[in-house]
Amino acid sequence: MNEAQTRTNLIDDELNKCGWDVKDITKVIQEYEIKLDEYLPEFFNKTKRYVDYALINRVGEVIAIVEAKREDKTLGSAKTQAHYYAQRIKKTQGFAPFIYITNGHEIEFWDSENYPLREVLSYHSLDDLETYSKRNNNNTKLSPELINKEIAGRYYQVDAVTKTLQELNENKRSVLWVMATGTGKTRTVISLVDVLLRAGKVKRVLFLADRRELAAQAFDDFKEHMPNQSRQRIESDNFEKDKRIYVSTFQTMMSLLKTTDISQGFFDLIIADESHRSIYNYYGQLFLKFDAIKMGLTATPVEFADRDTYKFFGTDGGNPTFAYTYEEAIKDKFLSPYDVVDVKTNFLADGIKFEMLPKEEQERLLVDGYDASEIDFEGSAVEKMVKNDDTNRKILTTLMEDGYKNPLTNLPAKTIIFAINRPHANRLVKLFDELYPHYNSEVAKVITSDLNNADELIKEFKDKYENNNSKFSIAISVGMLDTGIDVPKIMNLVFAKPVFSKAKFWQMIGRGTRLYDGDYKKEKFVIFDFWSNFEYFNEKPSGEAPKEQSSLHRQIFEQNLVLLKNLSGDNFETIKREVKQQLDAIPKDDYFVKKHSAELEPFLKEFDDNLSRLSSISKLLDRITVQNYSELRFRLQTKKLQTYKIIQDDEKLQKSIEKIVSDVLRLQKTISAVQMQEELIDEAEEGTFWLELDFVESNATTNILAPLMVYKSKRVDAKEYHFDLADAIKSKTNIEINHLSVNLEAYEEHILKVIQKLTNESSTLQKLFLGLHLSVEDIDALKDEMLKEEIDAKVLGEMFECKSDDLVEIFQSIINKKEYKLPHLLDEFLKNHSLSSTQIEFIKAIKHFVKEKHDITRKDLVQNPFTKFHKMGIQGVFQGSLMNELVQIIDDKEDSK
Repeated sequence: MNEAQTRTNLIDDELNKCGWDVKDITKVIQEYEIKLDEYLPEFFNKTKRYVDYALINRVGEVIAIVEAKREDKTLGSAKTQAHYYAQRIKKTQGFAPFIYITNGHEIEFWDSENYPLREVLSYHSLDDLETYSKRNNNNTKLSPELINKEIAGRYYQVDAVTKTLQELNENKRSVLWVMATGTGKTRTVISLVDVLLRAGKVKRVLFLADRRELAAQAFDDFKEHMPNQSRQRIESDNFEKDKRIYVSTFQTMMSLLKTTDISQGFFDLIIADESHRSIYNYYGQLFLKFDAIKMGLTATPVEFADRDTYKFFGTDGGNPTFAYTYEEAIKDKFLSPYDVVDVKTNFLADGIKFEMLPKEEQERLLVDGYDASEIDFEGSAVEKMVKNDDTNRKILTTLMEDGYKNPLTNLPAKTIIFAINRPHANRLVKLFDELYPHYNSEVAKVITSDLNNADELIKEFKDKYENNNSKFSIAISVGMLDTGIDVPKIMNLVFAKPVFSKAKFWQMIGRGTRLYDGDYKKEKFVIFDFWSNFEYFNEKPSGEAPKEQSSLHRQIFEQNLVLLKNLSGDNFETIKREVKQQLDAIPKDDYFVKKHSAELEPFLKEFDDNLSRLSSISKLLDRITVQNYSELRFRLQTKKLQTYKIIQDDEKLQKSIEKIVSDVLRLQKTISAVQMQEELIDEAEEGTFWLELDFVESNATTNILAPLMVYKSKRVDAKEYHFDLADAIKSKTNIEINHLSVNLEAYEEHILKVIQKLTNESSTLQKLFLGLHLSVEDIDALKDEMLKEEIDAKVLGEMFECKSDDLVEIFQSIINKKEYKLPHLLDEFLKNHSLSSTQIEFIKAIKHFVKEKHDITRKDLVQNPFTKFHKMGIQGVFQGSLMNELVQIIDDKEDSK
C-alpha cells in the first residue's frame, strides 16, 4: 500500500476507534500545513510541508501529530521529519505536540521532550493526552523525602522505593522487585504508589494478582494504608472510571476488556504480583493493551527467576530494580527461619507391590478380588493411580506428634497441608476426624476454590473475626493457600504432594516465613516434606519450566500445517481452505492480534502456504474464543489420525484410534440428534472402521460426528485402586538449610537472641543507649526479664567478657559493643535523613560489616567493601554534614571500646 492507501485503509479506522473522528475538523485536521524555516534538514523534501494528521485538543491546539508511512516502510525514516514538524508547531503554540509515527500496523509514540520513542498498540484518547500534557508541566522531582515511612519504614523497603524513584526520574518505564515472601512487598509497593499519586506522576494504578483471595488481600492493604484514595476491586464487569486505585485478578481484567472500552492510557502504572513466566506468557497481553509503567513483583530468588522475567520487565542483564533475599531477611530478623524434615513412608519410598506386602495383607487382597499382578505401583503413583488410607494417617500422625503446638491452647499451631487434589484433601480431613474425634471436626478443615464459603474459611483460619474462639488450626489446601495468603501464626507446613515449579515451591515455603510476636512468640517453623521436594530441587535447582498452553484452535491449526506438509492435490486444497477459514476467524480488533497485524495481513489478502511463516502466527489462534470444546477436541484427534496414517506411524495411529472410539462409545443414543446417526455411530465404534477410511471419508465422517460430541456421557475412569494397607514411617531426616553461618552452642545462641531482642525492644536498655540514668524500677524490670528468660548474670558477664557482677554494668558493656549499639544508631540515622539508594546500601554494608567483624573504624570506610560504592568510599557517597554525622557515630563507637 502507498501512503494514501495506508491512511485510508488502516490509520483512519484506528483513529476513529480511539475517539478521533477523522471527518470532524474540530478533532482531526488532515494535511495540516507547517511553515518551514531555514533550519529545515538537508534531506527534507521541501514539497512535503503538511503533517498527515493533527489531533486537536478542546481549546483548538494541536495536542498530537500522526506521521504516516507506507505500509511496507519502517518507522525510523519518519522520526527526524516528525520531530521537525513538532518543533515548528511548538513555535506557534508554545508547546510541542506528542508524535505518532505509523505504517498502519506498527505505531510508535513519542513524547519528544520527556521520553524516548516507545511502541504502543493504538492511539491515546484525548483524555489520555491531556493527562500526559498536564503531567509534563509538573516539575516535581521524585525524591526520597516524599516517602511515608509509616506505610513501609523498614530500611530495605525505603531502599526499594528510593531506587525505583531514581529510575522513574531517569524516564525508565519498567520495574522489577525481587523480595522474599513475608518482607512486605505489597506494603512497599503501596508506599511507592502513595509517593507517585501525591507527586502527580500517576493518576490511576492497576494492581493485578493471580487469584481472588490475593486480590482481596491487596485491596484491604490499600484500604488500610491509603484510606483517602478512591479505589475499586474489579469483579466481573463492574468497572467504574472515576477511581485512582484498581485491584483485580488477571483473569477478571482479561474478561473485562472483552466487554468494556478502556483507553490505552487509562492506567499509568500496572503492577503484577508474583510475576513469572506462567503469568506473563498469557496475561502479559495486558501490558500490551495499556501504555503504562509496568512493574513486576516476585518472591522467586534472583538465581531461580526465569531470565525471560527480567527481559519482560526490561531490567538490564538479569538484574532486578531491587532485590531483598530471604537470607538477608533472616539475618536482619525480619523473617522466620525454618527446619525441614524429610519423611518417607514405606509406600511413598518403595511403592505398593504385592510381593513386598505381609502375607495377611496379600491374602486379604486376593479375597477382595484383586489379582497379584495388579498390585504393582511405584511410590510416585500413590494418591494418583492408587490411594492408601494408612499412608495418609502417617502424614497426619507425624504432624500431630512432631509439629509445633500453640503454647496457649496446646492445639496444633497454625498449619497448612498441601494436598494433591480435592479428593485427597477430603480423605485427609476425614481421616483426621477419625483419628482425633475429640476435636469435634473443628481443628482441621478443607479450603478449596469450589467451596462457597472459601473466603469465610480463610478469614477464620487467619483469626480475622472479632472474639474469635475458633479452633481451626489445620488448613488442608489444594492451590488456594499455596501463594500469597498472609497468616503469620503458621508454624507447620506439610508437603503432602510433589512440586515441580521452583517459583511455586518458594511461594509455598513463604507461607511460614512471616514473624509472629503477639500472644506468643514464633521462633521458627517446620516443614514436613513427604514427597522429597527439597531433594528434587537440590538435584534440579530450577525445577521444571512451565509448559506453554495453547488453545484447541491453535492445536488444530498446527496439525493442519503438518497435514499441508504431507498432502498434495485436492486434499492439500481442502486443508488450505480450512486454514484460510481459521485465519479469517481470528478477531482482528483484539489488541494482541493488532500487535501482530503486519504478520497476519498478507495471509488474509492472498493465502501463502509458506509453512514456516504460517507457523509463526499460530499463537494468534489462541485469541479465538473456544465455544465447543468437545467438538474441537474430536476434530483434533481425527486430524492426528490422518497425519499418522500418512506418515505411517502405526503406534501413534493405534492410540489415536483408541481415543476416537472411546469418544464415540460415550455418545448417548437416547438423544434424538444422536439417534439420527445411529447407523454411522455403530460402525464408528469399531477401530477397523477408522483404519480403513481414506482422507476424504474421514473428513466427511468427522464433520457429522464432531458436532454430536456435546452429547457424550461423562468419562468412566479407569479402575480405582483404594486400599487401607498398613504403612509405616521408613525414615525421618533433618535436612540442613544454610540460612546463617552461625556456630554457637544452643544456650549461647538462646542468650544472644534474648539480648538482641532486649536491645531492640526494652525501654530500659533504650535509656542506656541514650546515656540516661536507670532508676531502681528500671533495674528491677531488667532483672525480671533475665529471670523470665532463665539467664544468669554471671554467665552473661562471662559470655560478654565483663568482669563485673553488676547487671547494669554488664548491659552497659554489651550495648557498647558495636554489633549492638551501632545498628541502633544507624537505624536512627536512616530514620532522620532521606537518603539515596546508594547511601542506604552503604549503611546496610556498615551493619553487615560490624556483624561479621564485630568492629569498624573510619579507616575501614575508605577500603573494600565500601569502595565498591565509590572509589573514595564514604567520601564519595556522603558529603558535608551527613558524612560528618556518620563518621561521628563511628568515632563515638571507637571511644566507647
